[in-house]
Amino acid sequence: MEDSKKLIQFLVDTSRKKYSLLNQLLEITKLQGVDINSNSLNSLLDHIKQKQEIMNEIDKMDRQFYNSFVELKKILNIKSLEDINSIEFSEVYELKSMVSTVMNKLSEIEQLDQKNIKGLSSEIETLKEEMKQFKVQTKVAKSYGGPNSNPYGKNNQGFYIDGKK
Repeated sequence: MEDSKKLIQFLVDTSRKKYSLLNQLLEITKLQGVDINSNSLNSLLDHIKQKQEIMNEIDKMDRQFYNSFVELKKILNIKSLEDINSIEFSEVYELKSMVSTVMNKLSEIEQLDQKNIKGLSSEIETLKEEMKQFKVQTKVAKSYGGPNSNPYGKNNQGFYIDGKK
């Protein structure tokens, strides 16, 4: 019983830490949106690196959470959180609440990420169109009067040949 309570408390603490990291992740995701809107690619790359570091940390926590939860399920002989006797283990309410809060924060981050992805895709399409225009302009400039081009051929002197002689 004491081991079960310790495991539940560990799960609650881990969920709190994860929630804190998710808040940091949300703030970075917001900054990524600002980077996308202002075309700050270097800043966007920095934020992506920061975000990846946090996600790596969250992955470690998730593994610890999962392993502890599996152990708790074995000790209590249950299949899910819902099967835990909440009268005997009052900490379960807090754990359920934290898990729900974490899931809501994940959803919020996912929605913002999707918005950022759409914004980035739009910027990429705009950039592609600008590149097409640049290529066309470069081609026109080369073929029509560039500094080393002669539209009538290289060293072509215009002279008239009379075929009646």
